Amino acid sequence: MDVPDGWTTDTVHANDIDFQYHRTGEGPPLVVAHGFYENARCRVPLVEDLAEEFDVVAYDGRGHGGSDAPDWGYGIDDRVADLVGLVEVLGLDNPVLFGHSAGGSTVAWTAAEHPDLPRAVVLEDPDAWRGEPDMSPEEMAAYVREQVEELGEQSVEEIAAEHDELGEERARRVAVANTECDPNIAGFAAAGFEQTPEAFPDITAPTLVLKRDTDPAERAEDLEIADSLPDGRLVHVPDAGHHVFWDEYDAAWAELRAFLYRVAD
Repeated sequence: MDVPDGWTTDTVHANDIDFQYHRTGEGPPLVVAHGFYENARCRVPLVEDLAEEFDVVAYDGRGHGGSDAPDWGYGIDDRVADLVGLVEVLGLDNPVLFGHSAGGSTVAWTAAEHPDLPRAVVLEDPDAWRGEPDMSPEEMAAYVREQVEELGEQSVEEIAAEHDELGEERARRVAVANTECDPNIAGFAAAGFEQTPEAFPDITAPTLVLKRDTDPAERAEDLEIADSLPDGRLVHVPDAGHHVFWDEYDAAWAELRAFLYRVAD
């Protein structure tokens, strides 16, 4: 399973299903929610750097990694209930919530609907940022299911070879995560997408948004969208794509560490 040394692995029952999570480090709690097609173990080395100052809990979302994959509950309401349930069962007091992509939208809506839960919020290029997908929810769900089934027919080595630009270790982690996805994650698409920025006005916790690089016009639009955060800051990381920390780790880490220092008690 390629779990790094010093990480513990366990399961927690929340929102009627079992979630696998990994834990490492000491300090105030910080929860990491990964993106679509990934798992918690894709967040190395970020989790290990965070563990220098935090008790980090990185969990596998439903249908991903070692967590259950029911045929229900992939809309935003259940994903919020998943995260809230995990925090409550583990007894995490006032955690920082970090989410990437689909995990970012989960974290944003969790912070909006449960404003007293997080100490702070970090969103790495969250999905459903603006506009509607080109495909209908039904078309997107069919596409996702087909893609997951195709990935399930490939070996880890075959998938990793398609991501050689990531380097050997990261490509393997991505490939393993791909093979661990259940076709039921098509439910994410079938449920439709709540636009993440609609949650922003209700997020009272300090918030950092790390966005992919883009042209000046979209930068201006992104900054205007982020203005609806009561206590938020958006940073476009130069030369970064959707996986901000994969593409430009040092620059993203510098922004994140400065933010975490500011919100620390």
